[in-house]
Amino acid sequence: MNAEFTKERVIDAVNTLSSGNISLANEYLAAFQISNDTWTIAEEILSYRPPHDMHILTFAAMSLAKKIKQSFYSLQKFQLTYLKNSLIDHLKYAAMMRDSNSLIVQLAVGLSALGLLFSQWDYDLQDFVRKLSGKPQHVMALLEVLKIIPEETRPSNLPVEAKKLNSVIYTLEQQSPYILDVLEGILHRPDLPQDALPKCLAVCASWTKFSMFSPDEVLHHRLFIKAEFILVTPVVFGHLQAAELFVALLEQSLIRNELNSCLADSVISLKPAFKRAMGERSLLQNYCNIFVNLFHTHFQLTQTNPERLNERLATIELLLLVAEESPLGVIEASLGMWSSISEEVCLQDDPQMYAVYQPYFLRLVEILFPRAALPASYEFMMPPGSAHMQRFRGLIGEVLLDMAHMIDEDTIEKLSSIVVDEQSPWTKVEAGVFFLRHLIGNFKEHRTDIILNILKTLFQKDCPQPFIRLQILELISIPKAVSVETIWNCLVNELRRADPMLSAIDCRLNLLMPHWNYLVKLAMMVDEFRLEESERCDLLFSICTLIRELPAAVVLEAKTSILNINWLKCPVDIQENRHRLLINSC
Repeated sequence: MNAEFTKERVIDAVNTLSSGNISLANEYLAAFQISNDTWTIAEEILSYRPPHDMHILTFAAMSLAKKIKQSFYSLQKFQLTYLKNSLIDHLKYAAMMRDSNSLIVQLAVGLSALGLLFSQWDYDLQDFVRKLSGKPQHVMALLEVLKIIPEETRPSNLPVEAKKLNSVIYTLEQQSPYILDVLEGILHRPDLPQDALPKCLAVCASWTKFSMFSPDEVLHHRLFIKAEFILVTPVVFGHLQAAELFVALLEQSLIRNELNSCLADSVISLKPAFKRAMGERSLLQNYCNIFVNLFHTHFQLTQTNPERLNERLATIELLLLVAEESPLGVIEASLGMWSSISEEVCLQDDPQMYAVYQPYFLRLVEILFPRAALPASYEFMMPPGSAHMQRFRGLIGEVLLDMAHMIDEDTIEKLSSIVVDEQSPWTKVEAGVFFLRHLIGNFKEHRTDIILNILKTLFQKDCPQPFIRLQILELISIPKAVSVETIWNCLVNELRRADPMLSAIDCRLNLLMPHWNYLVKLAMMVDEFRLEESERCDLLFSICTLIRELPAAVVLEAKTSILNINWLKCPVDIQENRHRLLINSC
């Protein structure tokens, strides 16, 4: 395709993009969107009757929106007025079409950018609302534009200087009472479709999120009562938009450094609704987002105010509720909040504060322990297992490390008892080791004894489950926790298995450093392990790599020792091949 732009060629290029042949078409369309032909061709496509396919119309509207942002200051006032009226006409037409939301959104972006750059909202906004307040379909399109207007004030979306942008935002803030009245009026219209309420909530959430509505304004508005009803019941329809409004209110409360107690009480009152929503993951995720934001906002605003401690404890109860009742994917969003509490207690170093918060952390351990246990189906599965469980375990591990100083000896003893109990199923044993290795950091005096006792028990049980064996390797990887002899025994024990976890062993050979004699001994023993010859060679290569890193004072002696190894139980050709590998690797 050359750079000559016509309506037909643009349409062909968009269709080519849709078919998957994107290289030349993408280049052509990118050039088109920065050309002066964008104005006329996009307008021609949008005005054509009968209308083109929706993806063609959407591209044309998107191109106009981009061009408005690129070339706004080169247009004269009469051109801007014509463009605004034209976009409004296209929006009204699109509103009457089926499945036209993608087109409406792009037209809304163009209108929003045009209005924000024009900066005459004291008149234009009200005129715009009046033009789209007739037919129900027009009202729904109006709501889409009103939702997008605040989003377009992001510096990345609007090509204006900071001073001008602040002026635009200030002008919009002055329009907030008017927009709230518009939304109120829409709620009273009986001729609108059912999704008018969710769209009104989405508008309110958007204007709140971008600081154009204050929390106090919204809390005294009928829309908040509607959102609260949806969340308290709960009602599925509109639940996401109601939750987004609550989250926006909490975020703005933090920005404005003031949390309205009515808003906090309203969130806390959602606990029964959360329990009633069990089985509805999307609803649980919405509640979790609200609860986490309430905790975060309250935590940041009351860190230095001990008089509001009881309120904070109520928000922590919400976090415990999420940890206990939610699906794993929902819990993830709340785990980081526990690290925030733990850090504050550590920094304050106040015994009274420690006494207040410790029971909550102990309850969290009790809640998370069964939830972090692996499924029974993992018994003979090689790590890492599912990516979802791996991510969840990783997050829990980080939180456990952060909160280790909040854990008492009784909890450590309970976990240890689970591990050593002959009646414990393997899933509990594995989870017990997982929790212990993350929590024993605060028990340095007893840490080695705890680890050795676990190792002794697991060796006696001869647990075949790969995930338990991995926990053993993780235990010996804790710095300065066990002797090199213990590390050696654990590595060799794993290598003697029928299905050794070679990658897990390979990355832990450095734990034997700088005791190179263990590495040489391991090289001598390769024929004792049930490995393929290629795996034995990989192991020898890894050993040589570590030997090269030894201090100069001992590296020659170590190289000499490993090069003098004779494997008497293997054929001559294999032995020669291994020696060549050692010579080339060391």
